[in-house]
Amino acid sequence: MRQYFQACTIEVAKRSIAKNDKSLELIHVSDNLFEDQHIINYGTMALVHFTQSETKREAAVRRAIISVVPDYFAWSVGDQERYRAAMPDEDRLRIRQVLLKILFEIKTTTSEDVEAALNSFNDEQHFLLNSTMLPLTGIGEDCLFLNECMAENTSLLDFETVYDYDYADHLFQESMRQKDDPAYIAKPYRGILYYRWARLHINGVFHYANLCLLAGYVNSKLEEFGFDKINEMIPHQYVDGKNHGKREGQGFIFAMRVDAGGLEAQLDELTERYYRYLSSRSEAILSDFDAKAPKRVYQVDVSREVEPHIDFIFTDTTALQAVRFRLFVKDCQAIKGDTEELEELIDKECQAAIGFLEQSHQDILTNFDPKVVKFRKKMKVVLTDAAAKDLL
Repeated sequence: MRQYFQACTIEVAKRSIAKNDKSLELIHVSDNLFEDQHIINYGTMALVHFTQSETKREAAVRRAIISVVPDYFAWSVGDQERYRAAMPDEDRLRIRQVLLKILFEIKTTTSEDVEAALNSFNDEQHFLLNSTMLPLTGIGEDCLFLNECMAENTSLLDFETVYDYDYADHLFQESMRQKDDPAYIAKPYRGILYYRWARLHINGVFHYANLCLLAGYVNSKLEEFGFDKINEMIPHQYVDGKNHGKREGQGFIFAMRVDAGGLEAQLDELTERYYRYLSSRSEAILSDFDAKAPKRVYQVDVSREVEPHIDFIFTDTTALQAVRFRLFVKDCQAIKGDTEELEELIDKECQAAIGFLEQSHQDILTNFDPKVVKFRKKMKVVLTDAAAKDLL
């Protein structure tokens, strides 16, 4: 545990120095990371970064778990892991309360207090809390924690591989669709993993991560790229609608509208065509890689500032089958793909998307009749006070 905290602090220091930002002054990095501190000064605001020495953070972890489960360290390694994987919400809350007090000197008595404290945190504070918390929540060699909801009485230990988890999710999703629509025909499984949030250690250093199937990953890049392109073709912005922000019942109406300088109908048509295009390309890529089954995992570094972050992109279901949660990094390394292959695929798809959008845009300007209005069901969105606070 101590080696992890030391490695994590060194990595943060390296990333801070590597940024070479003039607004970022590294005042001190101790030669003895177990006793001293380092502080980063952002302009006029002094931000304490890992001010707790590693011994203090390690002590915080021990104190937090012992305060909730006094016999934890007397348990077998297997029992400890099973507890971490299925930790009761009440225990997780109490552990967070202890860590908030030790790491940030924030005293909380209720779950609302904890939520308010977390909502006030910046990225660095979240990083400190999450990295300290990980040894109490993760499983396996890499202390992997999947930051996703699980069914009742289910934990990550119930799924040996990423495939097992994803296939179970597929069955659940399809059963829900059939429940909503008895005429719905369940789709065959080819992988549905899409941006599952995770936290883990890589070479002893805390990382955030996303787990995603290649088809969905490429689709997300195409969507972002394409809509930037659409905005260039038909510049537009979202503005407040007539009733936006008005009080209704126990909430507020959310009714923003698009302003495209009189080309709203053309924009809507182009957007709709592009959504259909994205769907067809996603299906084609999914089918192609399902048939070829290259069994690779691309690891894309998307770290920002002092937050190490890796996207793990699985080519197909054979890759999902090859990666065990308890040996996640080791198994991913065994079938690691060259990210240049992924970049070439994304670039090829983006170039094809440009061609589609340019052709569609020209066709719409030439042949589309904006006076023909499509019938659509009107929807009214009412936000709760809590949601409105962030969106209005």
